[in-house]
Parts: sequence; structure tokens; C-alpha cells
Amino acid sequence: MRVVLAGVVGVVAVTGAGASATTTSATTPASAVVAGTALSAAATTTATATTIGSPSLPATPCPSTSVWVPPTGPGGFRMGRGTRGEHQVVITQGFCMDAAEISVRQFTACVDDGACKEPWKADPYSMYPARLDYPVNLVSWPKAKAYCAWAGERLPTEAEWEWAATGPEQSKYPWGDAPDPSCDYVDYTKLGAPKWAAGADVGCGGGGPSPVGAHPKGDRLWPAGPIHDLAGNVWEWTEDSFATYSTSPQTDPVVRTAERVHVIRGGGWNRSYAAMVVTFRGEADYSYQVPALGFRCVRGAPLASSSPEYYRPPSGSRLLRGAGGPLCRRHSYACVA
Repeated sequence: MRVVLAGVVGVVAVTGAGASATTTSATTPASAVVAGTALSAAATTTATATTIGSPSLPATPCPSTSVWVPPTGPGGFRMGRGTRGEHQVVITQGFCMDAAEISVRQFTACVDDGACKEPWKADPYSMYPARLDYPVNLVSWPKAKAYCAWAGERLPTEAEWEWAATGPEQSKYPWGDAPDPSCDYVDYTKLGAPKWAAGADVGCGGGGPSPVGAHPKGDRLWPAGPIHDLAGNVWEWTEDSFATYSTSPQTDPVVRTAERVHVIRGGGWNRSYAAMVVTFRGEADYSYQVPALGFRCVRGAPLASSSPEYYRPPSGSRLLRGAGGPLCRRHSYACVA
């Protein structure tokens, strides 16, 4: 099954990787590259994650607005569990993930500082600038990266995102294998919005997302604290380019292709119950700004490969150094190299 989420600006294609074994996905471009180190053959026999890395906090404590997610441990976890692309992934470094999706209040601070461009505002479901405690939406991939760079962070990789959402139990939903989604747990639309009105007046509270963290029953609980809204509310950008999964074992993967299409995760208020499954994948052109798409950031180890060619520090930028790798700013533009 392949569906489309349409917005005022652009269209987001969604592939239900977690919905059934018959789901199709985009063909991997010949230039697709997964950065990282393959696991040993012995590690491929591990069916599920049985251990996690040390839960101890990092040398530099996480900010109060984020939660420490430990590494997987040597056994890794089964990414895309139950789908045709299921494969073993080890994450060797823990990271601090934002406990909530980036709010309008947070993003406004970046705009006021001159490091972020405003979200698209010509949409009836734009949260910016008035709804300060709601997730910022209608932001492109570069705008999301700009905010994370300004905050000294970066976008999560797709593997980091799924590990944070499913945990060592490999749960179906962030809150566990049951119950199935409801408005007590997530902001979603049980059967999804109609294709001709993807940004329609649907969802648990009518058109548009809920305030960040408004559904605590749906939290993913880690020893360091809860992570909110990993299912529903708004989709979330990840660092990775979209491609069909490699089925070979991977360590700290980040996918790069020549296509300007990136993975989005978590579903939105206008998506169906199927999109609430942690393995469900979506894809969006890097320029898309749609009502049900936002993001969150992580603070972690620098990535093994650089961002795509279409996202580079402008010539003459003043380079800064932060936890997420080289940062740059030039007027209202910021990026992660």
C-alpha cells in the first residue's frame, strides 16, 4: 500500500513499511550509501535485542529538555522488525533526544536570533507564530537542520529514531505492544484523512496537532525519562535519505543517496492507526513544508558521513563547532556540514 499526504506546499509520499509484508517502497538509487560498519557474521543470529548499553549518563549531562537514550549494546536491535526490510542494527553511542517535538516557542527563539528562517505561514493549520506550545510545522528539512545546528544538535538518524521509539523490548508502539492507538495515547485519525484533503479538519482535536506532550499515555519511557509524541501529532524529519532498507547488518548507519528525499517518521494527526507503528516509514522531498510535518533534535556523536551536496555551508560562512559536528551561520541561514 502506498498513500500520499498532501499539503498546501508539496506532497509527502508515505510507505507503510510497518503495515504488512506486501507494502512496497521506493527503489534504492544506485548511488545509495549506508555509512557505518557491518556487523560480524555471528551477530546476525541475534533475533532481538537482549541487552542495552550502559544506562549511565554521558560525560556531559543531557539538557533538561532531552532524554538520554543509551546505545543498543553489541546485540543491537531488529530495525524494521516484521517487515521485508528487517535487519540487525547496532548503535554504539548513546544520545540525548529532545523529549518533545520542537515547539513554536523554541523555533521562534531561533528566528529571533537570525539563525532560522520562518516556517511557511500561508496555511490554515500553521502553528507559527501564535501557538507557542504546539509543535512547529510547515518546516522543510533545511529549516529543521538549521534549528538543530543553532541549538548545538542535529537531526536523528532513522536508526536512532527507531531505537528511541521501540527500545530494547522492540515494542510495536512507543508505549508498548498494547493497547492499540486511541486519542488517549496519540493525536491521529483512525482511518486517516481523505486523500483530497490531507490537511483536513481531522485528528483527535480537529485540524492541526495538539500541544507538545499532550498525550503522556503514549510516551516512550526510558530510565532517564519519557519521550513524548513519537507516534502521531506531527511527522518528524530524520537525517537519512530515503531508500529501500539494506538487509545486511549495520553499525551506526546513516543513508545517503543522490535523491533529495528524506525519511520522516512517527505519523501525524491526519494519519491512520497504521502509521503509529514504530516501523512505519514515510518519505518527503527536502523542500516540503506541510501541516503535519515537524521535527525534533538529538545531541550525539558526529555522523560518519557528511550531509548531501545540496546542503553545504555557504561560501565564506563563519564555521562554529558544536556537539552535532561543524556548524555554520550566515545571516539567517545555519547548517550542519
